[in-house]
Amino acid sequence: MFKKLQCTLIIALIFISCTDKKNDNQKYLPASGGTLNNLTIVADDALWSGETGDVVREIFATSVIGMPQEEPMFTLKQMPGKAFHEFVKKSRTFIELKKADSASISYIKDLYATPQLGIIVSGNDNETFKQVLHENAKLMLAKIRETEIDYKISEIVKNPIDTDAITETFGIDLNVLFSYRVAKKTNNFMWLRKDIKNGDMNLMIYELPYGTIKRDSTTIDKIVSVRDSIGKKHIPGPVKNSYMITEKSYTPYLGTTTINNKNVLETKGIWDVKNDYMAGPFINYVIDDKKNHRQLVLEGFTYAPQIPKRDYMFELEAIIKSIQIH
Repeated sequence: MFKKLQCTLIIALIFISCTDKKNDNQKYLPASGGTLNNLTIVADDALWSGETGDVVREIFATSVIGMPQEEPMFTLKQMPGKAFHEFVKKSRTFIELKKADSASISYIKDLYATPQLGIIVSGNDNETFKQVLHENAKLMLAKIRETEIDYKISEIVKNPIDTDAITETFGIDLNVLFSYRVAKKTNNFMWLRKDIKNGDMNLMIYELPYGTIKRDSTTIDKIVSVRDSIGKKHIPGPVKNSYMITEKSYTPYLGTTTINNKNVLETKGIWDVKNDYMAGPFINYVIDDKKNHRQLVLEGFTYAPQIPKRDYMFELEAIIKSIQIH
């Protein structure tokens, strides 16, 4: 009886010890790092300099839609497998191209650090790699962008402003960085601004009667018309009789995305100022809020002449995508 009890206790201790080690590994996984929208590519130099590398660049360094100058969606940093060690393995997002007998792709979360997304693409030659990359391009981009958005929101949450005024005005929760200030507020409109070097970042929130913007052949024209009227009423330019409008020579991109399980209209384009010489990118979201009998519009726009604007616009997108509607 004693020996049986002794064995049981030993087994239990071994189990607890293994469990503790497992939990310790999970608990002490180091924090990931890396600059926002930088993507590590782990690939042999031969793959990177050939057709496979061309496809990787085509997919992940494609130009961001709606920017006045070309900017890549992600800044790519390539390294061979032997260089992928120590602190480099803490990259928040990485894609590893591995030689294997069969083609495959796998998505791994928090392998070496947290939060982290690793994408392992396997193949045995250029044609196989190209096929896997092309077939999975849309999903890979979506998962990497989701990882970066979630990371940016987590950073914003650490240093927020008091958003009670937003909640009281619109019945929403929104995560906004402490560096933004309210520039203008009415019963159904709010404009927040953030100063940056040589410019500013801006966030607008306003309500429309439900059904103002329909999903048909008139959609983009109506969105432009509404934002131009909002710009004329609320966003003045630096000189008399100047105000923000939509750049007429650049056709805005119109698509859909999902925010909090809601199908949302997404418009990207260029704004400028009537009777003046200012311009920049904007991103506009129209949310159908049936529960509250309205359409809610959130728009981010940036003025930052002669410098890259990708990450500024990404921050505005992350703020908007943090929305929770009451």
